[in-house]
Amino acid sequence: MADLPLHVLVLAGGNSTRIRTGGPKALLDLCGIPLIEHIFRACEDLPAVSRTLILGPTHRAKVEGWLDESDHNEWNVVEQTVARGTGDAVLCGLEQLPPTGRLLILCGDTPLLRSSTLQLLLDQGDAMLTADVENPYGLGRIERDTDGELLAIIEQADASDEQLEICEINSGVFVLDIEKLRSALEAADDNNSQGEVYLTTPAVKVLQECNGATVTLPVDESEQISGVNDLHEMAYANFVMRHRILEEHLDSGVIIDDPSSTFIEVDVEIAPGARIMPYCVLRSSVKIGAECVVGPFAHLRGGTELDDRAQVGNFVETKNAHLGEGAKSKHLTYLGDVEIGAKSNIGCGTITANYDGKNKHKTTIGNNAFIGSGAILVAPVNVGDNATVGAGAVVTANHDVPAGEIVVGVPAKKISK
Repeated sequence: MADLPLHVLVLAGGNSTRIRTGGPKALLDLCGIPLIEHIFRACEDLPAVSRTLILGPTHRAKVEGWLDESDHNEWNVVEQTVARGTGDAVLCGLEQLPPTGRLLILCGDTPLLRSSTLQLLLDQGDAMLTADVENPYGLGRIERDTDGELLAIIEQADASDEQLEICEINSGVFVLDIEKLRSALEAADDNNSQGEVYLTTPAVKVLQECNGATVTLPVDESEQISGVNDLHEMAYANFVMRHRILEEHLDSGVIIDDPSSTFIEVDVEIAPGARIMPYCVLRSSVKIGAECVVGPFAHLRGGTELDDRAQVGNFVETKNAHLGEGAKSKHLTYLGDVEIGAKSNIGCGTITANYDGKNKHKTTIGNNAFIGSGAILVAPVNVGDNATVGAGAVVTANHDVPAGEIVVGVPAKKISK
């Protein structure tokens, strides 16, 4: 079994009606990237020969548009035109797969799954992932015999009172033999309370035939299989993911004064020894060097990079901003599309006016420059090394400040000797 080629199938064909946003659940932002991207990342290092995403007709166009924009061409899209249950969705995917192989089946709304868990599951051969939970309401129960052998997966709507007391639940994650699964699904019916073709009964049949294994997550790890069915559950997933990200940075030597008030998205790079003060937001793709100090109340948006010992303080917002080594912007400032040289000081209330109503433009500030409080730099503009822009000055577009020069006023002009 382990020698057969692996295929990955992600089920995301729902209409997202319980989310109530009008858009696809798969593209909801979860700590800086779409929810479905977390699923993709969990399985990106697995040795799969194909990757297939099941979508419904309602949101297919939007999700496919995102796939194209984000360069996820390795994922093949298959449409489940009529939502007839998870078993029918898997059958739709199997139509595009070879007759033999291994199939890893994932749910498209479980973004907290860890890649290490999936690898552990794959190592078992034919296997399913379950979890012990404190509150199993609404979830399929794992029914076993007195020896612990798997008997069935019972959906909430079909469960007896005794079965509803079971706290081991189905995660919807399986690794199954394609040939046996196809045969079991083709023989399945929709004779149940939902009138759907379940995946669970055929999956159990395959596991029983192949003497398959069960990997059961303990209660304290059961969050991995938490599904996102509504915005309440989305908020919980956000909470868990945010906590994981903070723990990773703390473990790597980043000083975070108050994790409870700090929001760091995925794909943020922070060097050991940097300090993040309370009430900061660090967006994806931000890079922070060693001994930098950020905050409190700072907002670092995408494309921001702080070299070692740079400082960004109270109510400073940055976007596509590069601060050189030891550069400082301590108060009430907007730095957008800007390159700032080493040891330059950006005074309180400075604005790089980067948008002219149609296009964004860049500001370049040299080394050891001094920008006075309340200055406005209208891009495109360059301020040279060791130059000074006086407090309240407005440096207009294309009126560069040469190295070593001092300018003041509105519009800014050189101080005469």
